[in-house]
Amino acid sequence: MDAAVAGQHARRRIRPPEPLVMAGSPSTPAAFRCPISLEVMRSPVSLPTGATYDRASIQRWLDTGHRTCPATRLPLASTDLVPNLLLRRLIHLHAATLPPSPSPEVVLSQLAAAGGEPAAAEKAVRSLAAKIAPEKGKRASVASAVAADLDSAVPALLSFAKGGAGADARVDAVRILATVAPELVPYLTGDGTEKRGRVRMAVEALAAVLSADGVGEDTKEGLIAALVAGDLGHIVNTLIAAGANGVMVLETILTSPVPDADAKTAIADRSELFPDLVRILKDAASPAAIRCMAAAVQVRGRPARSSMVRAGAIPALALAVAAAPTAVAESALGLLVEAARCTDGKAAIGTDAAEVAAAVMGRMIRVGPAGREFAVAVLWLSCCAGGGDRRMREAVASAPEAVGKLLVVMQGDCSPSTSRMAGELLRAVRMEQERKGLAAAYDSRTIHVMPY
Repeated sequence: MDAAVAGQHARRRIRPPEPLVMAGSPSTPAAFRCPISLEVMRSPVSLPTGATYDRASIQRWLDTGHRTCPATRLPLASTDLVPNLLLRRLIHLHAATLPPSPSPEVVLSQLAAAGGEPAAAEKAVRSLAAKIAPEKGKRASVASAVAADLDSAVPALLSFAKGGAGADARVDAVRILATVAPELVPYLTGDGTEKRGRVRMAVEALAAVLSADGVGEDTKEGLIAALVAGDLGHIVNTLIAAGANGVMVLETILTSPVPDADAKTAIADRSELFPDLVRILKDAASPAAIRCMAAAVQVRGRPARSSMVRAGAIPALALAVAAAPTAVAESALGLLVEAARCTDGKAAIGTDAAEVAAAVMGRMIRVGPAGREFAVAVLWLSCCAGGGDRRMREAVASAPEAVGKLLVVMQGDCSPSTSRMAGELLRAVRMEQERKGLAAAYDSRTIHVMPY
């Protein structure tokens, strides 16, 4: 092969350099995504281990009690979060190369059209959430777009918040709802022409916003201020009629520092408040109903305790103590303590002595320390204080392993006052058992203590 032909072959093998241009739709580098949420980081921060996360995601990780790095699993010497300014700058530069994002109105139409496609719905929610980030400054435009079509936008966001693909995305949906939550308050004060579905939608959205950890306290307080500034009587009636979600909103109002004492008193003094709460508790076993009753008692004290008892709360609370999850059972025990502090309450507990004693004794060692102290206080107030009630003493003495359970509480880590009350209860129970011939001596068999 001569030199000319060899040169031609060499030229064919040499490839020209590729042009250094960005692609039309550059892919997002993996380093820009949070290892927890797998989304592009909005506010990247670094842990002492060197790993970087989005601030919202890692803060939720730390707030749940974790003290390790999610990526490396190494223990954290400190939980200080250091802003990664370089990475944040690179993310912003990368975002500038992307096509312009669609308007909030377009994204909302995409969310409504997503239907049963979680991926498409999540993409739309993420896009809206990115726009309401403080650094974007587009919160007002998103709120305006959602407010322009509340009847379709709010149900779509609520549907995603309840069944979205990821926890972070569900929080984002609620944060978007929070931008328009005050616009939903007039739905609660309509003149009767509002459709029931719209009222239910508004109450569900308000409950989601007020109970969400991802919504700021300033936003929640502004929403509560809007609620109490309207026709409060009408709003309370609407919330009660809406069931468990409405009661959740009402409980938030009663426990918030925003309303003044007069507004809270007006709610707690509503004649049908406790009957309605007892009905909701019986129908839906609603923890919010128990918390709302507790909040009303905290506001009004003795009058509220009497109203609660007259409404027939004792049997419903006893059922909650016996069958509800631990946290709800402890709240119900706390309300039974409040009831036992008044004459009407002690009499009502005596009337349902068998049910109350069985529920309290059966749950006494299957709740936390606070629940055990509530249980002892209920029994002491109804069996011993002021002479006690004979029916309750008989019911407690007849409960299985009553003596042993009281001894377990006394030997545990309880307060001195609880130990004293348990001791007095123990003597009363032993005397009642001996009087009735139920026990000749203490049976020291081991009692099975369930974990709580």
